[in-house]
Amino acid sequence: MQIKEALFKGKSILKNSDTASLDASLIMSHVTGFSKAGLIIHDEDELSSELQGSFFSLIDKRSKGYPVAYILGYKDFWSLRLKVNEHTLIPRSDTETLVEAALSLNVKGDVLDLGTGSGAIILALKKELRDSINAYACDISEDTLNVAEINAKENDLEVKFFISDWFNDVPEKKYALIVSNPPYIEEDDEHLGRSSLPYEPSRALASGPDGLNDIKTIAYKARFYLAFGAYLIVEHGYNQGAAVQKIFSDLGYEDVQTLKDLEGRDRITMGAFFGK
Repeated sequence: MQIKEALFKGKSILKNSDTASLDASLIMSHVTGFSKAGLIIHDEDELSSELQGSFFSLIDKRSKGYPVAYILGYKDFWSLRLKVNEHTLIPRSDTETLVEAALSLNVKGDVLDLGTGSGAIILALKKELRDSINAYACDISEDTLNVAEINAKENDLEVKFFISDWFNDVPEKKYALIVSNPPYIEEDDEHLGRSSLPYEPSRALASGPDGLNDIKTIAYKARFYLAFGAYLIVEHGYNQGAAVQKIFSDLGYEDVQTLKDLEGRDRITMGAFFGK
C-alpha cells in the first residue's frame, strides 16, 4: 500500500472527525518520520507491513477519541513544543490568552503557577520574561511534575517545581503574580464523556457541581501569597465569567476584569489584591 492510499483510507476511517485529514497526516508523519512536505514528495512510496500496522493501529485509537497529542507525544503551545501524556492535560490555544494577560503586566519577581500540568503557562512566561522572573510551579501529581520538568529541561528554562495540593505546600513568600488553569468543568457535564476528555486526567477537569470549587479555593488563599497590588489570573469556562468576577470582588480583589479568548468567549479573569 502506498502512503497516499493509506492516508486516504485513514481519513475515511476518521470521517466523523472535523480534523480527519490533519489527524491522519500527523499520524502518518509520526509513523514514517516524514514532514508534511515529505509526505507529499513520498506519497507513492510503499509502506512496509510494519508501518501499515502501526499507522492503522493509531488511526483506530484516534477513531475512538484518543487524543492526537497523546499519540504524537507532544503538543505545541505558545512558541514551545511540550511533551504530553495521560498524566497531563493537553494545552489548549485558549490558555494562551492567560499568557498574554500575564505578559501585559510587565511582572518582575517571583511568579507562581498552580496546577502546572505540562508546565505550559509557566514555561511560556519564563521564556518571554527570562531573568525578570523567578518561576515556581506546583502540581498535586508527581507523574505530572515529571513531565513538566522534562519540558523545562528540553526548552532550557529554569523553573522550580514542587508537589502541592494548591497552596498546601507552597513556599511562603509574596508573589508578584499567581496564575492557574484549574479544573472548572461541572462534575456532571456531559462533555466529560466526549472528544478527548475521557482520556485526560479527570482531576484536571472537573471541580464540583458548578465547576467553581477550585477557583474559589485559589482565589481565597492567593490573598495570603500575593505581594501588595499583585494579580491573580485564572482560566475558567466560557459561561463562568460573571461568577468568577463575583468571587474575586467578594474577596476584595480590585481591577477585576474578564478577558475573552480567540473565539470571543469569556476565558480569563484577573484581579489585583491590595491586602485589605
